[in-house]
Amino acid sequence: MRSYWSFIGNDKYDIGCTGQTVYLLNKQGTEIARFKDLIYAYKPGISPRGDIFVIKSADGRLAVYSFSPPSLIKKFRFSKVNCAQHDNFCFSSDGKEFYNIELHVNPAQSALSVYDTRDFTLIKRVLNNDYSRVLTGIEFDAATETIYLLGFFRNAEGIASEFFVGKLFGDELNDIARIPAREHDFYRRYLDLKMSGFSDKTYQWSYFDTKLEVLKTGDYSLAELWKHYRSET
Repeated sequence: MRSYWSFIGNDKYDIGCTGQTVYLLNKQGTEIARFKDLIYAYKPGISPRGDIFVIKSADGRLAVYSFSPPSLIKKFRFSKVNCAQHDNFCFSSDGKEFYNIELHVNPAQSALSVYDTRDFTLIKRVLNNDYSRVLTGIEFDAATETIYLLGFFRNAEGIASEFFVGKLFGDELNDIARIPAREHDFYRRYLDLKMSGFSDKTYQWSYFDTKLEVLKTGDYSLAELWKHYRSET
């Protein structure tokens, strides 16, 4: 049996990522296709429309695939920083836009890029003009139609000093709630685990003290994290 770093699905298909190979399967577990277009390919995501899926590699590339027919639509390098591209991504609720946390210039400078999912051309790149602010996680909350961002601010010495969760409004980060470092670290690891489909392999490398079944069933959304700490201010 294959050991997947990530294994996610919808009502028709499952996607498994081993790092070097992406497998597309039907719900009975039969392999439909396999792709070897990326290396370090660990992060998969399915469009809300159910027509495409995206794989992000740690070396700064994205690959976009069609479910039917199963084929590569586009592969491109989104950054020349070819390491540490581990942060997650999300789609808009209608599947028309794709939001990706990216590192540009150097492995310590983040940005949020927005792509048009019709052809994955870059619409805009935002939150990239403040070196002190680093984005580390993103999540779309369907209940409120809101994108939440996780991250931290560096001090003058370049050390992470303040941690936050906030809302994306247009091109800006607003309604920031300050959070403890331990909460930031937990939720950053949780977002990675959730994006993996709560795979055993990712869990083993996540160093969680919390049991996997508890993480699967608990409400650890960025929306709830924001509500909790915003109410304390």
